[in-house]
Amino acid sequence: MTWFLRISIALILLAVAAFGIFLGPAHLQIRGIEPTLPSEAELRALATTGRGPVSIRVAQSSSQTGPDRNLSHAVVIIEWPDGRRFMIDAAMDREASEEFGALIGKLSPGMGPVVFKGSAADLLGDEIATVDGVGFTHLHVDHVQGVTAFCAARGTGARSYQTFAQATEHNLHTEDSARQLEDSCLEPVVLPGEGLLTHSDFPGLGIVPLGGHTPGSTLFAVSIDGTLWLMSGDIANVKSKLLHNSGKGWVYSTLFVPENTARTESLRLWLSALDEKPDIEVIVAHDFDAALDSGLRPL
Repeated sequence: MTWFLRISIALILLAVAAFGIFLGPAHLQIRGIEPTLPSEAELRALATTGRGPVSIRVAQSSSQTGPDRNLSHAVVIIEWPDGRRFMIDAAMDREASEEFGALIGKLSPGMGPVVFKGSAADLLGDEIATVDGVGFTHLHVDHVQGVTAFCAARGTGARSYQTFAQATEHNLHTEDSARQLEDSCLEPVVLPGEGLLTHSDFPGLGIVPLGGHTPGSTLFAVSIDGTLWLMSGDIANVKSKLLHNSGKGWVYSTLFVPENTARTESLRLWLSALDEKPDIEVIVAHDFDAALDSGLRPL
C-alpha cells in the first residue's frame, strides 16, 4: 500500500469519525421523532371554535436574493377579537441578519447582500404591547434571535407556547436558541402530546408537532374568514419545492442541518395535498413572495 493511499484512507476514517461524533447523535435523534399528524377534519374543526382569531398578517424582517430564490425572514401576527395577538417566529435583529446572510453567502455563492427591514419589535411598533403569545416553527437562530429585541420593547407579560419536543429535544443547531428562550422575558407554556394541540389562552390556534427538519419543528394552524392557514416553517424553504416534493439535497440535509429526509418528504406530501384544497393555504417561512401570493396580508 502506497503512502498516498494510506493517507487517503486515514483522512476518510477521520472524516467518518468526525461525522459520527458531531452529527451522528443529531441524525439518530431526529429519526426517532415522528409524531402522529392530525387529520384534515381535525384541522378544519378549528373554524368552529368560539372566539377564534379574526385576522392574520405577515411582515418581512429581512431578505436576501439569489439566482433561484428570495430568502426571507418573516414574522406572522394573528389577532383575536379582544385585540390580543400571537406572533409566530421572531426573525433577527440587524447584526444577526447580516451575520446569517454572510454565512448563507458562503454556502450558496451568488446570494446577494441582506436587505434589513426591521426586527420584529420594529415591525410591530405599538402593537407589540398586545402580543401576549409567541410561538416558533423551530428553534434555529434565524427564527428565534429577534426575541431579544422583542423583550427589550415588550417587557414581561408574554408567554411562549411550545410542544414538548420543542421544549425538551435539542441538537447542536437549536441548543443556543433554547437557552436564549430560557433567559428571555417569555413565560414558558409547554403542550404535551401529539396531533392537534390547543390552549385555552388562544382559542382556534392549532399547534402540531412535526419533526423532520429539527426535533422541535412545529406547525401552527388557524382558520380565518373561510381560509385555513398552515404555517409550516422550514419543512421546505421554497413553496414551489414543497408542492413538487423537492428536498433540500443530500449535503444540506446530511452535513449542514441533520434532517429526517423520509419524514420531511412525508410532510411535504401531506402539506401539498392540503394546499390543493381551495380554502387551505400552506405558508413556507422563508418564501415571503409566496405568502403574499396566497393572500396573506402584509403587516
